[in-house]
Amino acid sequence: MIKLFTDSTIDLTPAECDRLGVTTVPLTIHFGDQSYREGIDMTHKEFYRRLRESDAMPTTSQINPAQFAAAFAPALQEGHEIIMIVVSSRVSGTCQSAQIAASAAPGRVHVVDSLSGSFGAQPLVYEAARLRDEGKLTAAQIAQALRDLTPRLRLYAVLDTLKYLRKGGRLSGGAALLGGLLGILPLVEARDGKIGLLGKVRGDRAGMQQLLALFQKEPVDPRFGICLAHADDETRLNKYLNYLRPYLGNIAIRISGLGSVIGTHAGPGVVGLSFVVAK
Repeated sequence: MIKLFTDSTIDLTPAECDRLGVTTVPLTIHFGDQSYREGIDMTHKEFYRRLRESDAMPTTSQINPAQFAAAFAPALQEGHEIIMIVVSSRVSGTCQSAQIAASAAPGRVHVVDSLSGSFGAQPLVYEAARLRDEGKLTAAQIAQALRDLTPRLRLYAVLDTLKYLRKGGRLSGGAALLGGLLGILPLVEARDGKIGLLGKVRGDRAGMQQLLALFQKEPVDPRFGICLAHADDETRLNKYLNYLRPYLGNIAIRISGLGSVIGTHAGPGVVGLSFVVAK
C-alpha cells in the first residue's frame, strides 16, 4: 500500500488531509523563546495574531532527518511504501532532511521536491492521491509523474503591506515608507523552485488586473482547477475572487490559507493564485 506524506508548509487543512489520506509532518515556528509545531500547537489564525502583535519577527525550523524517520516509521513497519511531497529544496533544507531519512529505507520512501510551496504545491498532493486511488502505478511511478508535473506549477501573489519585508531586512525603512504612501504592493511568483519579486503594482485594482493577465498568459490545465489563497484576510480574498470569477469559466476553484513560510516574510493580507499550465 502507498502512504502519502507532506510537510506543513503545503498548507493543507486537516479536513483535506483526512479526505486525501495524507499525513503532515510539521515544521516548528519560533516566537522568541517559544516554539510551536505548525498546524498542531498553532493554527494559521493564531500565527497571524501573534505576528501582528509581535515586535520581533518569528523564525521557522526545518524538519530534521530524525523527525522524518520517526514520522515514516509506523508506515514502513506495516510494509507500506511512502511518497513524501516537500517544500522546494531551494527555499528550505526540509527536502534534504527528507532525502536523508529516505536513504535508510532504499526504494521504499520516494521524496518529491515540489519546487514550489504552500498552495502552489497542493496540486501535487491531489494528483498523488488520485493516482494512488486509481491503483495502476507503483509508488516510484507516481513519484516520477509528480516530478514531471512540477515545471508546470504556477504561483503568483500580491502582498498587502511592505511592513514585514522591512522588518525582515528585505527592504529599507525609507523604501517601505515611500512605497506605503504610494500604495505600492509587491507582486511575487514561485518559479524554478524560488520565490522572487516579479514586479510591483499600485493598489489592489492593479493587483487584480495583473493576476488576471498572468492567468491568461498561459493555457491552464482545467483538470487541476485553480486555487486562490489568503493570509488571514478573507475580505481581501473575496474582493479578488469576485473580480477574477467572470474570467475563470467553469474551472473548479479551491480556497486555501497561507501558513508560516510565506506569512513570516510577507505578512498578513497576502492574496495569491495558483494553477497548472497545460502540456
